[in-house]
Amino acid sequence: MLPVERQQKIADILAENGIVLVSRLAEEFGVSELTIRRDLDSMEGNRLLKRTHGGATILRNMNAEPDYLQKAAKFAEEKRRIALKAVEFIEDNDIVMINSGTTASALIKAIMESGRVVTIITNNVDVFDYSDQGRCQVMVTGGVFRSRSRSLVGSMATMGLEGVFANKAFIGVDGFSEEAGMTTPIFEESVVSSMMIRQTRGQVFMVAAHDKFGVISNYRIGPMESLYGIITDKEGAEYLSADSQIGAKVIEA
Repeated sequence: MLPVERQQKIADILAENGIVLVSRLAEEFGVSELTIRRDLDSMEGNRLLKRTHGGATILRNMNAEPDYLQKAAKFAEEKRRIALKAVEFIEDNDIVMINSGTTASALIKAIMESGRVVTIITNNVDVFDYSDQGRCQVMVTGGVFRSRSRSLVGSMATMGLEGVFANKAFIGVDGFSEEAGMTTPIFEESVVSSMMIRQTRGQVFMVAAHDKFGVISNYRIGPMESLYGIITDKEGAEYLSADSQIGAKVIEA
């Protein structure tokens, strides 16, 4: 196979998955890892991707908020497994911060169905869909309702967080990268999620499927260094494990 043909196939894989690994590509195309690295370097030079440790990501900036229902349907099974894995890190009597987003909603549902006796502090209005199913105490922040994200934001939301402290936080994101950390396209969402991290006196987890990796959105939630763990799907775990710069614990769902 000519290099240009192989690089086109790599571009097709990137368009579908968002990330690629050198080791997987070398196995798939039956060539050396050095050859794949040369391919990726060439493609990066042509602004077709961004190289990372052990692989590459598609060049993506998220400047607009995606439709909520479309987000919910995308990688739904992966999000369900991520939520179930996250529950394993939650114990009875924990006080847990959870922000908005479809993966965060899946986690709230999983906690309720687990029977754990915990306090959930959230700005995610999806909590009302499950609040009668579990044994949890639920504290909702208050604030201005955003229908596009099914969340509560604004000064009333952050004021509601100022007087409470959690021992764990689970943060969903729209983008995650080495240079920008955790990001979202909505400023008001970033403020609330950042406050949740600041008000947590214990472990902070990011919950996200692999399609969020390599994405940089408009507003920063927090740096990579603020994370204890990243709970993600198989593709995401393989991608992150190949990156020596990731200091957080990588947890595969």
